[in-house]
Amino acid sequence: MHFVNLVKIRLSSTSLLLVTIFGQTVIMGFAWGFTGGIVFTGVLALPDHIVYLIVEHPTVLTLIVTLISTTLSIITSMFFTFAVKEALRHHLSGPIALFELRTAIALSRPTWVLRWKSLKLSALTLAVYAVVTFLNTSWSTLLLPTLVQWPVATFGTELDLGSVAFVNQLSTDLNTPEVNTVVLLRLTFKEVCKRVVCSASTEFRTISRLRSTLDDSSNPPGSAVGLAFYGGRVPVNTSFDWGNLASDAGTQGIAQNYTVTQQGVTANVTCQPIDRSQNEFNLNPTQTQGPEITFFTWEAIANCSGNSNSQIYYTTGSVSGQIVNATEGFLPIVVCPDPLSTTFNPYKFGAAFVIFLRCLASKLSADVFMAGLYKYNFLPTTVCEVVPYLTTVNVTYNGGIISVDRIDASTSSPNFPLSQYIATVIAYQSGANQGMATNTIGDFLTAYGTSNVSVMHSELEDYWRGITEFASTQLRSGYSASGVPSNMTRSTSGTMYITTYGWRSQAHTYIFLLVEITMIWSVTILAAGYSLIQEKIHASDPSFDFSDPVDLIIAASVGRLQSEFCEGDGNDVDNSEDITVRFEDVPDKVGKRIGKRLVTVIPEPLPETA
Repeated sequence: MHFVNLVKIRLSSTSLLLVTIFGQTVIMGFAWGFTGGIVFTGVLALPDHIVYLIVEHPTVLTLIVTLISTTLSIITSMFFTFAVKEALRHHLSGPIALFELRTAIALSRPTWVLRWKSLKLSALTLAVYAVVTFLNTSWSTLLLPTLVQWPVATFGTELDLGSVAFVNQLSTDLNTPEVNTVVLLRLTFKEVCKRVVCSASTEFRTISRLRSTLDDSSNPPGSAVGLAFYGGRVPVNTSFDWGNLASDAGTQGIAQNYTVTQQGVTANVTCQPIDRSQNEFNLNPTQTQGPEITFFTWEAIANCSGNSNSQIYYTTGSVSGQIVNATEGFLPIVVCPDPLSTTFNPYKFGAAFVIFLRCLASKLSADVFMAGLYKYNFLPTTVCEVVPYLTTVNVTYNGGIISVDRIDASTSSPNFPLSQYIATVIAYQSGANQGMATNTIGDFLTAYGTSNVSVMHSELEDYWRGITEFASTQLRSGYSASGVPSNMTRSTSGTMYITTYGWRSQAHTYIFLLVEITMIWSVTILAAGYSLIQEKIHASDPSFDFSDPVDLIIAASVGRLQSEFCEGDGNDVDNSEDITVRFEDVPDKVGKRIGKRLVTVIPEPLPETA
């Protein structure tokens, strides 16, 4: 407290006490106001330009906050110890035990003392020491900004695939041959893989677990919208509710992710061996001999409950008309009923269309269902029933990672044009996967293992479900690229989470910190108030500091306190702290006080009993 002693030269004790009350109140008000602002806003975020500096220079942040916290801690503890010492200075005007004087000195430092015979006073010094020592940590905890996720409510609209207006528009576009051809040519298998960023070794599984996303092209789609859309940035009609932090609108932070409740399209897919009592599947091959290879033209014909469809495939074999079973394979796929037919009606089959998959036998013959040794002969004739439906989902967009959780257990069948569109995409994709000697789906089924048919059926179910979801997302993107008319929209809601630096409301932590700061403020105000009252009753000389070792040694020497210890038992040091002492003024020849002396107080004798 040497600083305070210097200030006393120019300021009286009363002025210093008033400054202490004002300063401690301002600091306490700052702590409460800062915490209140955090609690009121939920998250108090730093401006982006400061956040970028923190990311670039993280150690500078720690240094600045430590300096500020240390400064506030020093000022707070200085006010506290000054007020306590002033109150104790007035309290020590009467008789006091030496250990009580030692306790007073410890409280004004602050430090701690320990004496088993005076546990209450020892505990008091330990408590004050702990609170004051913890001040720096408290301020650092309160002021240090950390990484926080700032939730901002979002709302907007999206294309409603079930709206009447969209159904009519899609129906019109699907019946336009030029547009229909454009979209089919765009949706190659490689395009699908490009959009889900899959590698050659994981292509099939990525598609089978597809949660579709858009091509992250930097160029807008331009005129390629609707069914002609093939990638690009798509505008999203979304607004943000910044609440009480409207001035921070547009904050970017370090990263952003979104959780949005949206309309989704998925499918229930069931793959199982063909039931020939209800469905038929036939292959009609035509062989053309070439100079070095043999060409095969296959017509795959499916009949599903009276509806038929066919698909043409081309493969090659050796010059002798044989197919090498180790390296070549054929996996024809037919969608039934024909999605391009005007009689296509998915509602007749529970809003479902059937995919027939058949692996050829090892030997060409009239009976194409003979067992054989072709590369894909491990997969029996299979029927996959695909039932698309509309649902409501929670979609989390976290950078390039998109995850979906269905929240609406109820399902609704999509409209006729949407089912037809999905069936058309599946039909095109089915043909695109078959090459002259291999089939992409067959190769990946081979890679995953061919010993368990149920596992292969499960993989196929995931695959066709992924194609359905991608097709609907591609469709939604295409019709949203140039803006969505109001009669085709539905509302969306969600939350944008901004990862940035700032402060988040942490009730339990802040309550603990505020209790400590408020306790110190309360003791400071009470001690300073007590001192002001005592100053008005009888003024004291502040030049003597009982906690200063030099002043205390001089006072003890003048009071000849040493003689008391010399006359007693020198080994009984602990009992010597029970000696009662008091401070007395030392006058000069004219009666003016020139110092203090510490003298012992002789206890009054107990009255004699008869």
